[in-house]
Amino acid sequence: MKAVLASSIAALLAAGGLHAQSSVQITGFGQVVAGTVTSGSSHPGTGYDRDWDFKDESLFAIQFRGDLNEQWSATAQIVATGREDFEPEFAWAYVGWNGGNGWSAKLGRQRIPFYRYSDFLQVGYAYPWLRPPHAVYNLPFSNFDGGSLSWSFAGGEWFNTLSLVGGKHDSDLTLSGQPAEIELKGLVGLTYEGSYADWLTLRTGYFEADVTIDAQALNPLFATLRGNGFGIVADALDVARDPGSFLGLGAEINHGNWLFVAEATWVEADRTYLTDKKQFYVTAGHRFGSWTPTLTYGRRKGDAKTGIVGLIPNVPPLVPLRTAVTQVVLSDSLDADYLSFGLRWDLSNNVALKGDFTKYENKGPVGVANESDALALGVVFTF
Repeated sequence: MKAVLASSIAALLAAGGLHAQSSVQITGFGQVVAGTVTSGSSHPGTGYDRDWDFKDESLFAIQFRGDLNEQWSATAQIVATGREDFEPEFAWAYVGWNGGNGWSAKLGRQRIPFYRYSDFLQVGYAYPWLRPPHAVYNLPFSNFDGGSLSWSFAGGEWFNTLSLVGGKHDSDLTLSGQPAEIELKGLVGLTYEGSYADWLTLRTGYFEADVTIDAQALNPLFATLRGNGFGIVADALDVARDPGSFLGLGAEINHGNWLFVAEATWVEADRTYLTDKKQFYVTAGHRFGSWTPTLTYGRRKGDAKTGIVGLIPNVPPLVPLRTAVTQVVLSDSLDADYLSFGLRWDLSNNVALKGDFTKYENKGPVGVANESDALALGVVFTF
């Protein structure tokens, strides 16, 4: 993989050396962040523990954009994150088309536009927090391979963009502490974003896909369930081409020195034990010169689908099997609150220092409930 990336970068740099002044743009961004858990043993959305960690949320990225002609361009973004031991990978790799009259399209690897800040998900300088609020920004994947078509148009003081996306996604993830693979097929979505007078932004998006999660650690449980005549329970735990949907709403007010941001999402998964989650956050901030303190409250709620457990009789010979199923069903349930205090200090027009202290509490079932506090400090930059 490194050899392929090295060859790709070399080719792009060679092209940049020939045409940099006229057609190739090279930009980048990054951050160096240190964090620790001050209470509890771990913190959601991070890999922090009680020791200070300078690696988990640190990253470096470089982006190349080359004009092929007046209508076509090619973009590649290569990101190396500390969480992945700084192994570089292509976050973006697409061909873009600008058809005029507000029409544009992309074909290749790009961000799934779930959120208000999806396009800037890893660009720490682009948003007020040290990291986007985990209460909403918690899906274990962010890219898809496919195409998108957008139309931008003005109406009065509103500037609007409608986008249609379609494609697929597959990647590795961790499920209940165990390695797994996730695949989204038939991913399709529609988004709208409107900006009014440069101070108000509204956004909504809806997506559907068939979701498959290959969790090999659960295969012995599936086999035991089917062998004992509980195939319907095994099918509920085995996420295989099950319909899933995502609905997101967002708003941002950036007026004078005041900043208000809010997003809410609803994530549903049919025919599976995965919970239907309702999530939101609200942020308020105020700029004092180059300083911007923020306060964020977030909430996640997902009720366990305990009816699946009830399909196994609570009789002594089946108690171990019922217990194992209960653990899987409860593992995806949550009733969590986040409270974050953030501070941003803009040192220049491309460098900022940030700090964040987040209190987290999950009031879910026994075995799922936990709480922790995390502190993180970092420098974010673009170039």
